[in-house]
Amino acid sequence: MTKTLPFPSDIVTLPRAEFLSEYVDIRAGEHVTLLGPTGSGKTTLSFELVNEAATPDLPAVVLVIKPVDPVVQKYMKQYKFKLVRHWPPLPSRWNQKPRGYVLWPKHSYDPDKDDPVLYKEMRKAILDSYKRGKRIIYVDEAWGLVDLGLQRELVTVWTRGRSGGAGIWAGSQRPAYIPLPAYSQADHLFLHYDADKRDRDRFKEIGGIDPDLVESIVLRLQWHQWLYIRRKGPVYCIVDK
Repeated sequence: MTKTLPFPSDIVTLPRAEFLSEYVDIRAGEHVTLLGPTGSGKTTLSFELVNEAATPDLPAVVLVIKPVDPVVQKYMKQYKFKLVRHWPPLPSRWNQKPRGYVLWPKHSYDPDKDDPVLYKEMRKAILDSYKRGKRIIYVDEAWGLVDLGLQRELVTVWTRGRSGGAGIWAGSQRPAYIPLPAYSQADHLFLHYDADKRDRDRFKEIGGIDPDLVESIVLRLQWHQWLYIRRKGPVYCIVDK
């Protein structure tokens, strides 16, 4: 039974292991947004959350556009997600459904060649997940997909995917540049310390929260802490290391 977080009058600080095992409850079709600078541990937290939620009946599709990412490599192996270079993946000869896929096209290190391939494969995965539903679409860097030209596809799932069970879990180190639905449609948000006022101003576009309270908490966070907001309520807590 998932424990209930208190309302904003009592913002508790929870160890991450306790939060993940006893408090977090993210369901099919709910959207998750994680915002933090490079080195904040965003990818690690994202994979830990995905590991709690993903099942063979609600698989995660992790979209990776970097040519090299040791953190993704580590958790892909640890959680036994299946690496695929193209979408859709070939069916398993053992007819077993994995809890997750990592879509990671090979790179030539020439953006003129790589970007069209990334656009094609990521677009197929997003739209296939939107059509089939009951999937977690984990975008490791939302701004990167927007820069590839996939904003319309992402916004479509943010605004229409909930009823079919397709949820976008989007991370970004550039809060000021990602689409508004990353804030307005997210059911769960994780915010890291951010000294950039342009980024913090975007937090005010999160519906149903007290923007002054959120900004004051974000400015006080330690590097190993995250502010968690569940918009239903809303309820808040600080997730510690």
